[in-house]
Amino acid sequence: MTDDLEHLRRSRPDRLLPDDPPDPEVLAREKARLMAAITEPGSTARGDTARDDTARDDTARGSAGERGAGAAGAGERGAAVHRRTPSIYPRLAYRDEVAALEFLTRAFGLVERREARMEHPDGMLAWLELGDGVVMIGRAGEERHGLHSPLETGASTAMVNAYVHDIGSHYRRAEAEGARIVTPLEDMFWGDRRYEALDLEGHRWHFAERMPGTRARPPA
Repeated sequence: MTDDLEHLRRSRPDRLLPDDPPDPEVLAREKARLMAAITEPGSTARGDTARDDTARDDTARGSAGERGAGAAGAGERGAAVHRRTPSIYPRLAYRDEVAALEFLTRAFGLVERREARMEHPDGMLAWLELGDGVVMIGRAGEERHGLHSPLETGASTAMVNAYVHDIGSHYRRAEAEGARIVTPLEDMFWGDRRYEALDLEGHRWHFAERMPGTRARPPA
């Protein structure tokens, strides 16, 4: 059956999937507002206020100090509403991005921004957080910005650097979950304790902790 609305049905926005998803911060903020409206009567106005606050914060986020102030305020108004996407964040390509997502969360302790995931018929895009950092993962291929997995290139072409808490425990977890350790845990002259590992497709990850936070703990 067809009617005057048929052309609108055919152009449903959930069927028009862009190669790059919208800002995950917007998705997280609107999800938080929706859940607040469901669980807290009369909360919609507060959600609007939080959204306005976020808009003002975004306008003023030109400096690192201002971004830090916005992050401090997030604890008061709800972290899900005010999470920030860094000005620079990498995108890693995988042949099997679903398996990569499972590995990175299990072995390296990254946390997915689940509300930001975009699932296409021919691939998935996801954001993963570690501390205040964000990495985006997706399907490899020429049609995907020409990005390739190390499985295709035969070598790693970049390295993701990340600071973590309790580097010894992080190292043992990654090793136990199957990460390939390429540089063992060691203390560096510039004040870090670090190690390096490859994920399941060969992207290189450098994990470290600043020495003042490690002196109370023996090396792993």
